[in-house]
Amino acid sequence: ARRAGARERFDARIAEMERTGLLPGAKSPYLKDYAERWLEEYRLNVKPTTYRTRAGRIHACMEVIGCVRLTDLTPDHVRQCMRVLSKRLAPSTLKDHFVSLKMMLDQAELEELIPVDPCRRVRPPRVEPTETRILSPDQPKQLIEAVPNRGAKRRGPALTVDVDESWMLLFELAFAAGMREGERYALMPYELEQRDGVPGINVQQQIQQYGKPEDAVIPAWLKAEHLYGILWLTTPKTHAAHRFVPISTSLWQRLWARVKRLDIGPRELIFTNSRGNPVRSSTERHNWNKALKAAGLPPVTIHSARHWTASMTARANMPDDARTAIMGHTSISMTNHYTHRDTASLAALLDRAIPDLHDERDVIDAQVIEEGK
Repeated sequence: ARRAGARERFDARIAEMERTGLLPGAKSPYLKDYAERWLEEYRLNVKPTTYRTRAGRIHACMEVIGCVRLTDLTPDHVRQCMRVLSKRLAPSTLKDHFVSLKMMLDQAELEELIPVDPCRRVRPPRVEPTETRILSPDQPKQLIEAVPNRGAKRRGPALTVDVDESWMLLFELAFAAGMREGERYALMPYELEQRDGVPGINVQQQIQQYGKPEDAVIPAWLKAEHLYGILWLTTPKTHAAHRFVPISTSLWQRLWARVKRLDIGPRELIFTNSRGNPVRSSTERHNWNKALKAAGLPPVTIHSARHWTASMTARANMPDDARTAIMGHTSISMTNHYTHRDTASLAALLDRAIPDLHDERDVIDAQVIEEGK
């Protein structure tokens, strides 16, 4: 009986290897079966949020072409998959589905399960870059000042003044320090440092939504500590995101005044909701939009504050290496992607760069003909 059980287990393992394409010379696996094996391996090498996004993309592709055997897959199947998905997806999201499928099939090619990845013979979905709208240089101040007038309803035991102050400080950190959402929500007093007499924030952590402890798969190499619900305290986005960002003495003093008044411990969150739990992005977005409306400002996203910081550092002619360091980017090309030159600063730069090409004495009185006359 023991031998029969062992034989059964062996047969089951062989069948599983055949199904997912691990056994050379066996029948080619269905794409959906290969996808599950690929995702299982992929999960161990990326952060849970990255895995969740990628798995969603792969599963959507599998709904369309998952029943095709790997060796039968043609460029036409890939094109058909993109056509079907394009009916319900934005172009940038569709392109990410294509990129995800290509990553998986590149691996199948490396494993010699297919001679060539058919995605190589398909043109990726076209994406027109969209411009992120940002506030003008003086508008963030108006937004922050409008926080107390945003008409918020009081919830929980926290004082209205503490709640207002927390949003004002969170928004100011977004603009003045260019901190990412998760970095601001994770801010603790021990990160507030003075270096060479300069006050600043030593960004060392962020809060991410990795899922409930029973569902989240945290790879062994990732440092993450469960905080509450689906929220985890983890390391910054990249190695470059671990950085020291100088802040004004005024902002520094107001942050410390809050820490002392609310008796916040060195490793306790400076910003929490009325129940003492971490701030959620949906709550911040709600308060941000209310403040924008109260200030009569155009609708911009919270993330656009980081674009504003990058743009203001460019406006001040800050060197590239300093701008990249403050933003916590790995390359200047990413910082430049976040930079939007305003007309006034472009005009001033051009004015300094181009000499006067026209003699003022030759001015001709030109009559301006108005439209429609």
